[in-house]
Amino acid sequence: MRYAVSFARRYAEQGDHEVSAVAMDAIIAINTTYIETKGKTFFADQLLLDNPLTSDGFINDTLEHLRQTARIGITRGDEQQIEQTLRVMASLVRVYIAIDYANPCASKTHAHLAAGYLTDEVDRIVPHNMPDVLMEGVRLMGQCADMLLATEGPQSIASMVQKIGIISCAGVAREDYRPVTSTGVEQLARLSFELLRTNKREVRFAAQDIRETVELIAKLFMALPDAPLMSIHSTYLAPYYSATNAQSLIVKLSQIVNVIADAPANDINAQQVIKNFEQWADGMYQTEKEILLHAIEKRSHFTFDIIHWIMAVTTMLVAVSNAAACDAHTQEKLRKHAAWLIAGLSWVPDDEETVRFVENFQMTEALFEAALDARTRGCPELGENIDKILLSWTFKAGRHQTGWGILEKSVYGIATLALLADDVDAETLLKTEINSRMAAGGLPNKELRDRAALEIRGRAGSLYRNGHWSSAIENGMAQSDHQRLQPLLEEIADIISPETMGEAANVEFF
Repeated sequence: MRYAVSFARRYAEQGDHEVSAVAMDAIIAINTTYIETKGKTFFADQLLLDNPLTSDGFINDTLEHLRQTARIGITRGDEQQIEQTLRVMASLVRVYIAIDYANPCASKTHAHLAAGYLTDEVDRIVPHNMPDVLMEGVRLMGQCADMLLATEGPQSIASMVQKIGIISCAGVAREDYRPVTSTGVEQLARLSFELLRTNKREVRFAAQDIRETVELIAKLFMALPDAPLMSIHSTYLAPYYSATNAQSLIVKLSQIVNVIADAPANDINAQQVIKNFEQWADGMYQTEKEILLHAIEKRSHFTFDIIHWIMAVTTMLVAVSNAAACDAHTQEKLRKHAAWLIAGLSWVPDDEETVRFVENFQMTEALFEAALDARTRGCPELGENIDKILLSWTFKAGRHQTGWGILEKSVYGIATLALLADDVDAETLLKTEINSRMAAGGLPNKELRDRAALEIRGRAGSLYRNGHWSSAIENGMAQSDHQRLQPLLEEIADIISPETMGEAANVEFF
């Protein structure tokens, strides 16, 4: 071992990293042979018991040599030597995971020891302005966490997740470390996805650790100024939240949801993934609501990503609940998580500036689409919950003159959804609720109400006209029963503005 380490250091100092890489490979081969030779004579850590036989002198010596080699590379500024050393540490994690402790429940003590050495050395690189080395180190930490997750289960990755999160925050302080942040978020997103596929139990707490770590990174990163044309917040948090990045978490989630939806009822693997999905989503509404409100407070264009993340995950939870392999109890839990998650949008502040900012990202359209999707997927209870959020948004946001026509658009949305409700009295209940809110002082701006009422009556009278709609609400109106929708819209307009009853604006189509 010492000869191999000596060769690795000597040739790295001479700049011959190909030879040093061969020496590093020899270290891995020597350890592999040692593990095979020693067989089942290793001891693992035990809870509440201190066993001196747990410590292995050869493994300790190997890791200490590698630690010193990494320090030498940092002192010399030799990035290739550092990366080679970190890769060997990660490879030894894989080697030590294979140790047979003659007990299937034993902790992978020596693999955790090697992972701890790797984590400490990556952490030590942060002050030395080596972003490429740091990115490689974070990737290797993610790979080690993958191996521990597959072998021991979700409880084994907590410390690695926290360290990845802390190192990822370095991009807040230094601009050249921002790719490190993106790499860290990518590893956390991948670990979050792997939790869904593990056959181990209890992913709930590990998923919560990952969410809280991502929340920390997101909030710290949103302290940096954002740019509207190229949002740095969206760019560097994209591996977790982006809906357009082909490698992002949300795209991978959609793929696994499609597989679950097609699985037969007796598919054991699908049943396990569904249970993991339920635990993975438990408590998600808390972190996502906090991130949403923080993004709005900072006027970050990342608001678009988090709104559409919430909508997409809500849809996926409902889709998973409809799978043939999903039992009734888990279905109820999944739909409950979906309802809590989408309810986070009801916390959006109702001041004029915030309303104008949020509507930039089509908040009204998003709520309508979510309600429509819930009904399409056979979940009317969730659809009704979202209807209530949209109705509340109608009166919260519709009272402001923002230039987006929120009041009119929201009325079109809630009226169209009322026609789709299973309850035959849905239209009457909607009008009663609007009457009640108006009597309580809703929509105090008379000029705004009058103008909106004229527009609503004008649109009600032109429902028969066809068009190519980019708006989900307009498309929903076009496909609805016009003979029922027209009088409903006119009655709502009369409730909003009784003074203009019978008057309508001339709606033009372009």
